[in-house]
Amino acid sequence: MNLQGLSRELSLYLERQVPEGLLAPGVVWSLVLCFGVAYAFYYLSSVAKKPELVTGSKNFHRFLQDYCPVVTETYYPTVWCWEGRVQTLLRPLITSRPYVQYRNELIKATDGGQISLDWFDNDDSMCYPDSSTRPTILLLPGLTGSSTESYILHMIQQSKDMGYRCVVFNYRGVAGENLLVRMAFK
Repeated sequence: MNLQGLSRELSLYLERQVPEGLLAPGVVWSLVLCFGVAYAFYYLSSVAKKPELVTGSKNFHRFLQDYCPVVTETYYPTVWCWEGRVQTLLRPLITSRPYVQYRNELIKATDGGQISLDWFDNDDSMCYPDSSTRPTILLLPGLTGSSTESYILHMIQQSKDMGYRCVVFNYRGVAGENLLVRMAFK
């Protein structure tokens, strides 16, 4: 039997086995199921992980484990978009930008530069009506980020819902502030 005859026999055999072709409902669902199981296995074995704690001392490591138990739990990222860089690119496209009214504070540094702090005071907090007892969250944007980044605005929105006050530390030369010295980070 030659190659052409073998090819024809295989084609006839497949037509008898799968009369409607690869788009038959049974075949499609089988393929979806196979790929789904393979992806679930990959996700659970390679993507979902416990964070690695890197601390300077064993005492601080123990403190984090005792008082912040979430650092010992397995982290399960979004199943459909688990890679951080893709999340960064997609977030502005799929979410809104909540409105946040800041109070800006400029701090003059000893080297002549200035640091910009954007405060969200959350004066409408029902959980902590007394501002002297209201917890404050310090947010540090990415290297070139500022208080106007989508992820920062969403973190402030979530903190607002919990009744917290937030302050965003804007690095020198970002958030509309001039870079007054040659050194951006110190």
